[in-house]
Amino acid sequence: MKRWKIITALLLLSAVAATSFACGSDADEATAVEYQEVAVQRGDLAIEINASGNLALSQSDELTFEIDGTVDEVLVEEGDTVTEGQVLARLDAAEWEDHLKELEDGLTTAERQLRTRERAVTAAELNLDAKKRLVTAEERDLLQAQVNVQTAQRALDIMTDVQEAQDAVDEAEVNLQVAKVRLQESLQSSAGGEGGDPNYWLHWISVYTNQLEEAREELNEILTDPYYGGVTISEIYLKQQQLDLAEKNLAAAEEAVDVARVNVVEAGEDIVDAETALADAQQNLADAEEELDEARETSLEITAPFDGFITRVNAEGGDEVMRGTVIAQIADPDKFEADILVSEMDIVQVKLGGEAWVEVDALPGISLPAEVTHISPTATIQSGVVNYGVTVEVKPVEAIRRERQAAKEQAMQDIAAGELPPRLQQAVEEGSITREQAEEMMKKLQKGGLPSAPAGKTGQLPLSTSLEDIQLREGLTVIVNIIVEEKTNVLLVPNQAIAQQGTESYVKVSTDGVVQERLVQTGISNWQSTEITGGLDEGETVLVPEGTTAAVSTTSQNKPGGKMPLFGPPPPRK
Repeated sequence: MKRWKIITALLLLSAVAATSFACGSDADEATAVEYQEVAVQRGDLAIEINASGNLALSQSDELTFEIDGTVDEVLVEEGDTVTEGQVLARLDAAEWEDHLKELEDGLTTAERQLRTRERAVTAAELNLDAKKRLVTAEERDLLQAQVNVQTAQRALDIMTDVQEAQDAVDEAEVNLQVAKVRLQESLQSSAGGEGGDPNYWLHWISVYTNQLEEAREELNEILTDPYYGGVTISEIYLKQQQLDLAEKNLAAAEEAVDVARVNVVEAGEDIVDAETALADAQQNLADAEEELDEARETSLEITAPFDGFITRVNAEGGDEVMRGTVIAQIADPDKFEADILVSEMDIVQVKLGGEAWVEVDALPGISLPAEVTHISPTATIQSGVVNYGVTVEVKPVEAIRRERQAAKEQAMQDIAAGELPPRLQQAVEEGSITREQAEEMMKKLQKGGLPSAPAGKTGQLPLSTSLEDIQLREGLTVIVNIIVEEKTNVLLVPNQAIAQQGTESYVKVSTDGVVQERLVQTGISNWQSTEITGGLDEGETVLVPEGTTAAVSTTSQNKPGGKMPLFGPPPPRK
């Protein structure tokens, strides 16, 4: 931003001889008001929010050891300047070596445990294979038991056929014998009746004789049939016992198969357990290796993370410290920020990344560029006044030095080409400085310096200021100016030149000694100047009361505790 072209200098350069005239009522005519004439000129205008604060280091770091231990030595003291990578403190290495030995032993233990778990998995797999083979064997025994039962059952079935045939022979013989006895009784009995008729029993003797012959033939066929294997009657009970035994063996074989299958399932679960234990052992080994690797890579030293100076030292040699204990604090002496309070009326105009300028009370005439880096989402309320915290970060002086060096090099190139540097040329064209002043600045450039900003300029480090003269410190009181609106190359008049009548704005215009009031349209204004958007032309002359020191400004000035309005002309017409 071309802040060195502030309109103050333009107005002062264009001030001309004062004149006086009377205006208003008869009572006013009795008291003459002295005026000075000021030309309407073009310039830049900025609206700012102002608040006071204090500088604070914006980049600092608390330095800690990565592990617990005993401090061997602290190599810096508070206030020492250090460079990035410089060793600041060390831990006792003996304790750490003992710890490394413990970790190495733990790694060895984890490796042994892993091998044990691997063997356990192999054993569980072998056991599973054995259990599976046992199931196969038991299943074969079960199949054989089933065959044995079938064989015994078939044998028993054969015995049953023989028994039934024998029972038929026995029954026929009994019936025949009974019929013969009845026949004898009927022949000897004198009693009549059907039961005593010999012919009746002769009939049944014939029937039973035929049945006996048939039963004996069937029995003989069974006994002589190869299918029945020539089984004798005496073997029936033996076959029954064999069947009972075969059935018992079958039940035992089925149970053995069930048990063998359960053993297979349990053996499979043993493998899962062994594999889980193996995975745990592998993880333990990996953890032990990682912990040992990290330990070997752990530094027993604290080094400076950046160039800076030591702001605090909290330990000395021999101290027992825990991991995370702050041993020292380092800060970058070139990076500062300032916290301010902005009123609730102005906070809506503040944006992150917005432009700001910081004026240091201890360095009069110097303003450093800054940027809004934080806006508090919550309010600070004191005595009913609502403010919001805002943080601005000051541009490092080293960065300004580089920019100045680049500007100087560009200016020297322009001088070598016989041309005015662009900024001086623009200032001459806008009338803020004369050609002679620009040439004087160029002479200073040729002598090794850079020209200073025009008189009255605010919001920038004067180009003639030596960087060695700027020494920022934590706690310095500053005024922060946050730019909320800017306009360039607009018509400007002093605020005191504007009068308000109702909603209309007027100025007194002097033309060839004749003064007249003229209606004007206004734009933005700050504490000193107002933008004219209509009613005046560049170069016309307006009247401003002499000796006026108070000025109304649309710029807010925020102080801790609330908004502090300034007095002056009424707000400009939009």
